Amino acid sequence: MGIKTSSSSFRQAALAASYQFSLGDKIVGALGALRLRFFPRRILVAGPFAGEFGHELMDWQAWVRAQVGRYDEVHVITYPGREALYPGCHVHTHDIALEKAGYRYGRMTPLQWEEMARAKAQELGLKNYDVLTALHLCTRYHKRYLLPAKFELLRASSPPGRFYDMAFHFRRVKKEGPDQTRNYDPDLCDQVAASCRQRGYSICCVGHPLYSYCPAGVDDLRSEDLQSSINAISSVRLLAGELSGPMHLAQLCGVPILIWADGQWRIDTCKSWNVFHVPIFVVANDTHRPEPDLVCEAIDRAMGELRQQSGPSTKPTLPT
Repeated sequence: MGIKTSSSSFRQAALAASYQFSLGDKIVGALGALRLRFFPRRILVAGPFAGEFGHELMDWQAWVRAQVGRYDEVHVITYPGREALYPGCHVHTHDIALEKAGYRYGRMTPLQWEEMARAKAQELGLKNYDVLTALHLCTRYHKRYLLPAKFELLRASSPPGRFYDMAFHFRRVKKEGPDQTRNYDPDLCDQVAASCRQRGYSICCVGHPLYSYCPAGVDDLRSEDLQSSINAISSVRLLAGELSGPMHLAQLCGVPILIWADGQWRIDTCKSWNVFHVPIFVVANDTHRPEPDLVCEAIDRAMGELRQQSGPSTKPTLPT
């Protein structure tokens, strides 16, 4: 088990479990994005975002942030607890269950996005407003050429509490669809944590308490509030785990990550989304369940390299 180029049926299955944009959708999205860019109204309603956390971080929130100065008010519709992603915005929550939302931007159609956004605008009594949905960002060309983005470091300037050598995000999400195998077995989590403690590392766990695991005896910094997770991630030298949303959150916090995944394409996506150029260390690209010894050996190598590095660049570049 190690680094090798591999293909995965997960990618095809995940695409099947998300809304697929037609050519007509892309044209409508492009025309709508151009109008939003050059002829904005007074108020913006952005969302609902009902897809994967990683895509909210790298394919959504930065484009919403870029609109804040262009509108008198920006209203965002997303999952509970994610206010930290949208400074200067009025954040509203939907009741779409993460487990049922689907992949990428989710299962909802552009018409459903539009209807939910307009229903929220009506509920709030908004007038003279625009609606921004994932339809306006549905290809890399839409994102790069039609609407601006504003990626900003999320790292807490003065993280509360102690500083840790490393944190783990042990994924434990039971979503409808193809990704049941991505969770790291609790027994393996326990072994990795115990081995790290034996090596003298100070460790903690981060993530959402409903969707991640924390071994007994490990400092539990999991939280439903994203700002608390940002604070926790900002207090570590390295975040390790299966490639998932919190790993991309660490990238936006400027914190190095150590990852594993079943498929080189997923590693490549992580690298292309690395807008602040943080160090990325890879345990394996051919499994969701690397052996604990392999994980710990990679941690030792990563920590050794980080001690010799002066720190990552923080000049953002757009994802491709």
